[in-house]
Amino acid sequence: MTSPWVHLNQWDYIQLRGSLRYGTQISLLSYFKDNQAIAGYEYQILAAFCAANELDLEVIVYDNNGELFNDLNVGHIDVAGGHLTITEQRLKQFKFTQAISNTSVSLVTHYGYRDIYQIAELNDAKGFLLSDSSYINFLDDFNPQQQENITISEDYSLFDLIRKINSKNIDFTLGDTEIISIYQNFIPGLYTPIQVSNNQKVALMAHLNNADELIRRLNQFIIKSEQNGLLNSFKQHLLTYIPDIDTANTVTFFNKLQTDWPHVKQWIYDVAKEMDFDPMLLAAISYQESHWDVDATSITGVKGLMMLTRFTAKEMAVKDRTDPIESLRGGIKYFRKMKNKLPQRIRDTDRTKLALAAYNMGYGHLEDARILTQRSGKNPDLWADVKNHLPQLNNPAVGHTLKHGTADGRTARTYVENIMIYRKLMAWQQQKEQK
Repeated sequence: MTSPWVHLNQWDYIQLRGSLRYGTQISLLSYFKDNQAIAGYEYQILAAFCAANELDLEVIVYDNNGELFNDLNVGHIDVAGGHLTITEQRLKQFKFTQAISNTSVSLVTHYGYRDIYQIAELNDAKGFLLSDSSYINFLDDFNPQQQENITISEDYSLFDLIRKINSKNIDFTLGDTEIISIYQNFIPGLYTPIQVSNNQKVALMAHLNNADELIRRLNQFIIKSEQNGLLNSFKQHLLTYIPDIDTANTVTFFNKLQTDWPHVKQWIYDVAKEMDFDPMLLAAISYQESHWDVDATSITGVKGLMMLTRFTAKEMAVKDRTDPIESLRGGIKYFRKMKNKLPQRIRDTDRTKLALAAYNMGYGHLEDARILTQRSGKNPDLWADVKNHLPQLNNPAVGHTLKHGTADGRTARTYVENIMIYRKLMAWQQQKEQK
């Protein structure tokens, strides 16, 4: 007798299992976990597809495309993503869904090569290309001499190569224009002078055999979602994860991530675990306060990783402000004190941001800003409304009408916004370290 399992297709296996297995690399365009929230254009598409079909979505993260493609071939995953373009070579080995996006491949370089018009001008330049990527297909665009200066690597992500270009450790790479356009928002000195490909379709990838029904169902969902605007809403959601920050600040941040973060990260992880606190938020606050300098001291006398005043340190039972463990504990205690003062009706994301503003300039001044917000007819419980009224605290004419007087509300606003951005960037770092 022939086993009935022989006649099952990929979709049948998925239904019997009750889950869809999705393999990808970490990216805002595919999958990115930020504490409890999960972002990623592809992830959101597949999560909605699974919800519509009463399936769970299992995510498996890979370091490189070689491992990803191998697991798809042997059936360990059902769908592969990671912003994959449809190429002739891949079509010989896999099947693709309806396109979910369009992109192109561009040369990515630094200031020194920003004005070049053709690849031939890169004769003495040092380049890196990602192995098992579609970028390898353009290797023949480089002459033999140039190819000798190009390293094919599976040890780095595109983000790592972009950072190397930013620091001029390498001169160029090839990258997906959709991804590069995101990185350019917070990494300065990136130039894309040459587009090396025409527009390319981006899609999800499945096994070459036995996946027809899975592809058919995914295509139906993608087409319907494109028509009803769901795909566009997923893309718009990405904008909330793109840092809105001075790129000069991120240069310093990424440098400190290499030089100082390794020295302080264990303290931060340990104290965060001990006190049940988000480690990436603690990392972001301590970076904003001291740039992870345990001996930091300001002209006003605040000290340590969390830059505590003498009064705050005493109030939080911190005996030595320069002791990193004590400073981190004291900072968490003080932040929680600010947060607990706020009305419980305020949702947690807003309470966190409002508490950070209070941490920076004092709770009384925050309450003044909330009163100004309410007077103007806006919601004093929403950070989006309160932050627009914080700069009014800098105005003496307004400050004299408030209980706690003038304060540097502009700095407090920037302080909070920077911390939330650094926290997102730290989440990228955390996922890389976990891998």
